[in-house]
Amino acid sequence: MLITISTLVVICYTVYFVIKVHPKKQLVNQMFGKSISMALGMVSSLTIGVLIASLLHGQLAISTILAVVVSAVVAYFISTLFGFLAVIESLAASLMGSTMGAMLAEMLPTSDISFLLIFMDVIYLTSIIATVEFIHKKLIEKETTPVRVTKPYSFVLMLTLSFLLIGMATFLDSNHTENKQDMSTHNHHMKMNEE
Repeated sequence: MLITISTLVVICYTVYFVIKVHPKKQLVNQMFGKSISMALGMVSSLTIGVLIASLLHGQLAISTILAVVVSAVVAYFISTLFGFLAVIESLAASLMGSTMGAMLAEMLPTSDISFLLIFMDVIYLTSIIATVEFIHKKLIEKETTPVRVTKPYSFVLMLTLSFLLIGMATFLDSNHTENKQDMSTHNHHMKMNEE
């Protein structure tokens, strides 16, 4: 369940970023666009690499290839707003991030993967928030006419709901894992008693 929620968080916030930034892309200069693309391409691909390797634990080659392909698609959508050089920058960063994410999840024991997924989700959400806020500040600085300042209630609500979903999924996953371990211990004792 945590993997599903984490995947939905990455997909939803990537779409949110593209929708939110697309009308304001002309305010971002080429250098800043490349920096945004590289940073978000790296963070999103690292998260995607961890997610895919968590699903396919023990199959490093397949999880790495899938992570690279999926991360390249996500990085392309993030960076296409800022031009061709930003796309190249983002694709290179996503290649590195997805490979590192897959290796990191593969090296960890399965008991630690939940903690890593939560950490990667927090880093991803923080990166998206910081980028959208920075672009919004640039919009306010460059506009000569008064810009309608929106209250961030909807964004804060969406962020809070995301963290609550991740927390709930973690709690449910940990209870499910504990119940499975208790059941396997119970079955082991039952077999020993039968012998």
